[in-house]
Amino acid sequence: MLISTKLTHSHRSQISRKATKFFYAWTHMAQSAADHLWRSLLRNRQTPFRLRVVQAVAGLIAIISWLAGSPTRAQSDSIDYSHVPKEEIVLGSSNNFKLFDDAFYQNQLFLLGESHGVQKPQDVDFELLKHLNQKLGIRYYIAEVDATKAHYLNEYLQSGDDATLMKVFRNWVAGKAQWANKDFVRKIQKIRALNQTLPANRRIEFVGIDRIHDNALAAEHLTGLLRGKKLPKTTQVLADSLVRKLGAGPDSLAADLALTWLTDWQAKEAVYRKALGSDAPTLRHLLTNVGYMKTIKSREKTIFTNFTTLLPSLNNEKLYGFWGFFHVLQSPPLGSAKPFACLIKESDLPLHDKIVSITFSYLDSYSMVPTAFIPPFWQDKGKTYTRLNKFNQDSELMHTEGIESMRAATRPNTLTLFALDRPGSFARTTPIRIKYAPFMPKSQQMKFDPAHPTTDYFQYVILVRDSDMTEPLVP
Repeated sequence: MLISTKLTHSHRSQISRKATKFFYAWTHMAQSAADHLWRSLLRNRQTPFRLRVVQAVAGLIAIISWLAGSPTRAQSDSIDYSHVPKEEIVLGSSNNFKLFDDAFYQNQLFLLGESHGVQKPQDVDFELLKHLNQKLGIRYYIAEVDATKAHYLNEYLQSGDDATLMKVFRNWVAGKAQWANKDFVRKIQKIRALNQTLPANRRIEFVGIDRIHDNALAAEHLTGLLRGKKLPKTTQVLADSLVRKLGAGPDSLAADLALTWLTDWQAKEAVYRKALGSDAPTLRHLLTNVGYMKTIKSREKTIFTNFTTLLPSLNNEKLYGFWGFFHVLQSPPLGSAKPFACLIKESDLPLHDKIVSITFSYLDSYSMVPTAFIPPFWQDKGKTYTRLNKFNQDSELMHTEGIESMRAATRPNTLTLFALDRPGSFARTTPIRIKYAPFMPKSQQMKFDPAHPTTDYFQYVILVRDSDMTEPLVP
């Protein structure tokens, strides 16, 4: 997510020269206090490291903000969105997405990238999926879930059984994940309702390509696939052991069992095909992904490998996916692993040069953030999740160049789609530039290669203004 901290012109005008001098006089003291806070938080080994980093950063920013009202000054901003083609998206309207041109629809893979926990992107996801289904017949939803969760999502689309749907959310609720929200649930319910109006060959189907999210659910899926099947005794023992390890055991041991099973499968292909029938490919893919928990350490490579494996079964159809922001970037940020979309673009897959990425930017919006993961002074006390407005493009944490121009070119409470890839657009020659708060650790900063223009990363952006957070499943 691209977020920011800056002192606005109106704010600066309210600060006297005396106050400004006061700020600089106290900066050194703030730095000393901040150093102490940083060291003490990072020494607290009882708190998870990533949480300690967030707490330390927030504490540092709070110190400076308390002394001066803002941790960083605005950078020079020459980007102008006033001439970039744009369109307001009206939720529920049949006239959305007129901005997309013929070149857009010629792509094979359409990716939408959000920052988790903001409500409006869930609505846009459904609107865009519905539009692409109507316009291009897209029916495969390449989702940020694993194959098992996709299986249960598809079962729900068929049956409408809420208990089946809640299986998908079970471990997200337990783990206080941002995915555990009612807006996500309602979106899936709307997809089911949409499917009820479509012919069978146009109905939406989830395709899960992520690494395994929920070991216990994978064990339940495995048990269901084997129910009623007559397997050799040694294979049944292996299956029972794998189910136990997935339920309560180290990933590495479960992976070893899955890899042993796959080796046996390769030697007895005909036996397994006969015993498992039409479930054989599904079971083999599940076992392969359990094995990936040991053989592929990178999440992005797991996602890409699964996509490559499943692509031939998708009939060369156009595809759509809704993912976190990082995954849809078509070039890697500096010092980062290559995102899923970048791995596709650099591959020899037939669609490697037929990808389009759309991302979101945010103003005056709120995120649903697990309360335990943020410092006390930002927490909504007594709640599982906190309604937090610190992840906007002009927040206290970092500043994205061009955000003031985006604000000037849009209206409050809107969703505005910008086409960055059009001739003459600044985004075709200008890189993404972000200025971070002084005490944001470098390891937490997403930086972009100045040699790559914005459109090397994504080609469209939707500015979300005044969105609430997603509604938690658990208060």
